[in-house]
Amino acid sequence: MSKLLDMMGCEHIDLYCDWDSSEPNHGADPTRPKNMLDLGKAVVENGCEFGLGADGDGDRLGAVDENGEFVYPDRLIALLADDVVGSEEGKDLLIYDVKCSMNVEKAILAAGGRPMMAKTGHSFMKRVLAENPDALMAAEMSGHIFMADRGWYGFDCSLYNAARILELWSRKNDSKFSVELDRLAPNLPTTGEVKIPCPENKKLEIVEAIRQAFSDFESSTIDGVRVRFSSQFEDQQSGWFLARKSNTEPILVMRVEAVNQSELSRILNLIEQRVSSLIDISKLLV
Repeated sequence: MSKLLDMMGCEHIDLYCDWDSSEPNHGADPTRPKNMLDLGKAVVENGCEFGLGADGDGDRLGAVDENGEFVYPDRLIALLADDVVGSEEGKDLLIYDVKCSMNVEKAILAAGGRPMMAKTGHSFMKRVLAENPDALMAAEMSGHIFMADRGWYGFDCSLYNAARILELWSRKNDSKFSVELDRLAPNLPTTGEVKIPCPENKKLEIVEAIRQAFSDFESSTIDGVRVRFSSQFEDQQSGWFLARKSNTEPILVMRVEAVNQSELSRILNLIEQRVSSLIDISKLLV
């Protein structure tokens, strides 16, 4: 990463760039806020425009803004999507996974692109990207970003994705990283990703029961069930609730997001009424 930044003519401050599998400073996952605290502090202390962090095997990317605040990966998706839409004739599709904020879809549409929600998972994303030659990119909440424009190969590379962010940022003149992210994909009230314990042999059954419990709402079943909520007074999306089975642990992964805190509370109350009898969701309701 340091060599790349030198080649691009960037001024940079390096943190923990020596290989050490014991991870003495923090975990190597740049999508976890606690792992980006030192980076955020360094950005503020040195007056940097933003900070980037890669994971241990170089296929995921995370960021902090100029204030040292953690940037959730789906906001980076919105930033890249806004930049690439319209760059290649005949390619306008942008793919994102079910765990992403509803602001990702809004950012893609606002840029003139065509959004597609897909199943979470590295292999699923690569497959969907291969099946859609009109796609400009695919990306996940986990920080995997698969660029597929400019002849790039459609695989996730921290170095290449960092270079793309640096390149697009060089065209932003005097804008601030936080301001640009707030314009494209402002932070919304959310529960974050919550792991709900569930026996392995019950996961599919419970997810289906949750789908049925919200059969009177619009939903997607691409990966588990993602229920779409609308404002009580107008037909605009006001929030969503995701329940999907983990492929690696005896849990269901749940997340709720809403346009404001009162709407988040309303949605959580509705979920409590309809789901509590199916599985213990007390961790989601905290």
